[in-house]
Amino acid sequence: MNFKLSAIAAAVAAATLSAGAGAAAVDFHGYARSGVGSSVDGGSMVCYWGPSGLGHFRLGNECDTYFELAFDANLAEKGETKFNIHTMIAGGTQQLNDWEESTPSWRQMWAEATNVGSGPLATANIWAGKRYYKRQDIHMTDFFYNAVTGPGAGLENVDVGFGKLSYAYMRTGDMDWSGAGGFKPNYADGGAKSVTTHDLRLEGVQLGGFGSLDFIADIVSPNSRENSDGKKNESASGYALTAQHTIGVLGGFNRAVIQIAQDGANLDGTAKWWSSDTYESEGWRFLDHLVFDAGAWNGSATFGYQVTNENKGKDTTGWNLGGRVWYHFNDLYSVGGEVGHDSAKTDGQEERSMNKLTLAGQISAGKSFWARPAIRAYYTYANWNDAMKNSGYHGCTGRDCGVGVENGKDFASNGSTYGVQFEAWW
Repeated sequence: MNFKLSAIAAAVAAATLSAGAGAAAVDFHGYARSGVGSSVDGGSMVCYWGPSGLGHFRLGNECDTYFELAFDANLAEKGETKFNIHTMIAGGTQQLNDWEESTPSWRQMWAEATNVGSGPLATANIWAGKRYYKRQDIHMTDFFYNAVTGPGAGLENVDVGFGKLSYAYMRTGDMDWSGAGGFKPNYADGGAKSVTTHDLRLEGVQLGGFGSLDFIADIVSPNSRENSDGKKNESASGYALTAQHTIGVLGGFNRAVIQIAQDGANLDGTAKWWSSDTYESEGWRFLDHLVFDAGAWNGSATFGYQVTNENKGKDTTGWNLGGRVWYHFNDLYSVGGEVGHDSAKTDGQEERSMNKLTLAGQISAGKSFWARPAIRAYYTYANWNDAMKNSGYHGCTGRDCGVGVENGKDFASNGSTYGVQFEAWW
């Protein structure tokens, strides 16, 4: 019996090795951060998020463990066309305990065929699946100002001579409000509320020595079935438009962005699938993002300003301004800091505002602003005005709540925290 079991095991192992011999090579890459720290007053470290809705100044201001693990592979090649698959699993915890269970999420699972033709299609790709689709962000505030993600399909990077043209068909929603139970799939009705987004992009329009332009249009339209009562639970249609200009400066770049949105679309291009068909809103936003990399000195600066009006209500204005600078002694060690101001005001109410300062020392894999991994020791201080202190607005979830309540002290007006964090991408 032992011999038979051993023979069977050997046969299974041989078959597995034989099948694996022709397997595609997998490219493993991703992002991760984690750390440890404390509030100066004792207890867990806290993080400070302002009210503007334009992200948060993240240096020394991230209290979580978070990761994105991506596994990509080239599955086949036919002439100039390659067939690739891309996957990503993501997860995180608030670091409240040593043992924390977190259900990971499959954030990406999509396939593409590259270089699908000749002429304009020589650089074009056909893709389908669940994807972070060409997201645009400001790193120092962890702010994604265009974030069309989810299931979709499209044709991208068609060479039209003066730029690259892309189209994507995206879907969100298929959910129903179930009262106290929150959101749930409406299986019985076949999906009571669903939204289609048509994403059109013209990218890389060159301006000679004056940088380049990108244009993004996200057209949102409801696409719902009738419920069991014979009615459609429709969301609002709408659109979001983005134009951005990028130019190289000081070894890095400066990017200026202007955006507008109407009704069923958010400024970041995502759909307000929870809205009703009578929902009326509007908004506009201006952003500027600088990254410089000049020898021993590098850093980033950002300014953002937006005005939004939801469902014919009052205008809310949000803005932020901040910068981060590093000085590198050599290829390993550097010191630096980050300052930021964040404010928001709704018509008829007092302005809510926050200031944040971080000082840090780090060891990183090089002098570049983008050099990672990096391990940082930091001290962060923040204060906020009475309007924000008393508004009940925390601007954060879970442990990332330093405003209003800190370690049991209700309605504090300032706070500070210290810690050590690593950040890596590969």
